[in-house]
Amino acid sequence: MHAEQRWDVIPNAEPSDDFTGRTTAAISRIVTEHPDQLVVVVCHGGVIGALCAHATDSRAFAFGGADNASISQLVVTQDRWLLRRFNDSSHLYDTLSSAPDQMT
Repeated sequence: MHAEQRWDVIPNAEPSDDFTGRTTAAISRIVTEHPDQLVVVVCHGGVIGALCAHATDSRAFAFGGADNASISQLVVTQDRWLLRRFNDSSHLYDTLSSAPDQMT
């Protein structure tokens, strides 16, 4: 999957183009239904990765591995999608650290 940058190398998985199309269409519907509003979407890391890759025109799996409860921020305008932040988990810790400790 990671080597080929495609979900559909997993048996019975959705083709990557279909997955990206479905997830970007969902965000487009949300934007249309909530113009100029701040909206929170809670979703799986695979969706986050696909949307961030779409926004930045990156490789399909460039944004894999978002941490649980992290915040990724997209700003969607009529002309373009902007990635403002990815995998921000600073709200979960009192201090920032590079130590691999488990969250408590």
